[in-house]
Amino acid sequence: MMRWKQWMMGVMVSGGVLLGGRTTVMAAQLPAASSGNVTQVAPQAARLKAGKSKKVAVRAKVRKKGTKATAKTATSSRKVTSSTKQPVQSKKVAAKSTKPKKRATVTVKKKRTPTAKSKAGTVKYVSLVGRGRYTKPHIHFKPTPEYLKTQGIQNKPSTIKSAGGYLDHYGFKTSLYLPQALNGRDLSVPQSAAFSADNRYLYVMYVNGKQPTNHYQDGWAVRYDWTKLMALGANQSGKMGMLRTAAADQAQGKLTKLDRKVLACIKVGPVFNSGHAQSLALNPKTNQFWFVKSYDQETPNEMVELNPKTLLPAATVTYHSDGANLGAVLTFDNQGNAYYWTHAKVATKKAPLGAVRIYRGQVSTKGIKYRLISQGLATDPGFYVQSMGYDGANGRLYLVSDESITSLPLADLGHLKTSEVGENNFNAHREFEGLFFMHHSSNGFLLTNKGSEVMQLVQS
Repeated sequence: MMRWKQWMMGVMVSGGVLLGGRTTVMAAQLPAASSGNVTQVAPQAARLKAGKSKKVAVRAKVRKKGTKATAKTATSSRKVTSSTKQPVQSKKVAAKSTKPKKRATVTVKKKRTPTAKSKAGTVKYVSLVGRGRYTKPHIHFKPTPEYLKTQGIQNKPSTIKSAGGYLDHYGFKTSLYLPQALNGRDLSVPQSAAFSADNRYLYVMYVNGKQPTNHYQDGWAVRYDWTKLMALGANQSGKMGMLRTAAADQAQGKLTKLDRKVLACIKVGPVFNSGHAQSLALNPKTNQFWFVKSYDQETPNEMVELNPKTLLPAATVTYHSDGANLGAVLTFDNQGNAYYWTHAKVATKKAPLGAVRIYRGQVSTKGIKYRLISQGLATDPGFYVQSMGYDGANGRLYLVSDESITSLPLADLGHLKTSEVGENNFNAHREFEGLFFMHHSSNGFLLTNKGSEVMQLVQS
């Protein structure tokens, strides 16, 4: 156990340091994007190598009437190394294809369609009640006292309480403590999560925290049998340490009967080139899992469909645009429409500092198309764009930054009123990796870090 404690402390010090990059928004009018090439990926993915990159950018806060001027430091990534890929076997769409050989990769080239010009003029930004008062600065994350005290084996739930806001009043309480390592894989850096259509399985995307935050980053998916874990009592006080205990016992070769039941509920997927993977989401209309692999200024922008059985890419779609790049986050509404949001890192004549732009579109293996909504928000929730969620029960979109969340009614998107936009922030010094919801349910969950856990949204 002493060796396990020393190893866990090493994980706590080294894990969970990686931050999501701050999305760049171009100041010019942004048209809708066109679809691009689609790559079908076979069950064996090649790992890509990448070197270290240095990331420094400066965000200056412009003084507004009634607000204080502040300065913030942001991070953005730039590729500095090259990569190699395994040979790709290409076939044309029109050609009659044969069944590909085992472990082969098939590339389907699709004709690029012209980019549709946006009819929207300059984006109008609706003011928020807080007017920046609830916007959180760069958060310095730290492990929770309970995590340090128990050396990672936490058996009682932790909580995050609301510290202020408007309209939205909720906090979070632990539902599932995730293992920090398993099968020799570091699981201390989760990036996003989503439930299967029947809410039985929880899929969590992880990345290698030792690599730079760009599309050369390696990652993997882990599938948790949520239904069985809840039946075992993983969400009950006094039993909540079972996943981390099972992982520790496996590492020491001392598995118990309960350990074996717990580990049977967890499937760790293969390593593949995932990018930062902070956007896993299920399209409830097509039952497809998607995440953004490369975004912002990375070329090309790409989105990946995840196979929920193999936990490997099923398809990669290239995104082409003559105006707006993809953002880092993703969610879908009940009709299958896709959404992401970005915020302005610098003030311009067309957009104030931190102004939020929201995009709606369609994502499929046939291509990707997005259109900028003509109305945005004058104030962002916080320093990093971390996640986006949709609650199908109350019809609200959630824009997530670290320790700050903004919500708005989807039905009024484009003609929002200040009084309709909710703001909520917290003071727990936690990294908010993702906010996601069960399907056909009002149950919302927060994926957070140090240590990694899934917390349920609770009204306060």
